[in-house]
Amino acid sequence: GTSGDVAGNALKILHREYKDNAKVLGIVDHKASVEDPDGVDLSELLRLVNQDLSLEHYDCTKLSAGGALHIRDTLEGQVMCDSMHNRIESDAFLPAGGLPNTIRLDNWEAFLKTDGSPSSKLIVEAANIFIEQEARVKLTESGVLIVKDSSANKCGVICSRNPRYAHFLCYK
Repeated sequence: GTSGDVAGNALKILHREYKDNAKVLGIVDHKASVEDPDGVDLSELLRLVNQDLSLEHYDCTKLSAGGALHIRDTLEGQVMCDSMHNRIESDAFLPAGGLPNTIRLDNWEAFLKTDGSPSSKLIVEAANIFIEQEARVKLTESGVLIVKDSSANKCGVICSRNPRYAHFLCYK
């Protein structure tokens, strides 16, 4: 989400490097999810990143008619947040947080569209152990290119550790 190191920095990089050419179709955090087939407003996401706010603070006036904000404190909100990665079709999927083994051998097929093709042909697994190994094999066999967590999230780990190291150096 917008308050995480990996997702927050990814949003900043997308904005810096690609401006309006980057389109975020959905994003989820511990409080809410925001999705919009026309693209979630990147300036609004950056406002949340810069103010260290969760997605529940997203300004809904920035959504198109097909967009939605789902708050996790309802059963429907939980379902929508937890299944967003299976519903949205995109060029790339960047899980930047979440629970280990979110995609598992018993649920990996939910990532596929009704015709059996993947909802995203590229997964950059920036979250630690987001995809169980057996599910990773099945997704790869189904045509998904996966950049594994051990390669994809090194900068996030480094970024999240630097403030701690600085604290230890300054306050012996």
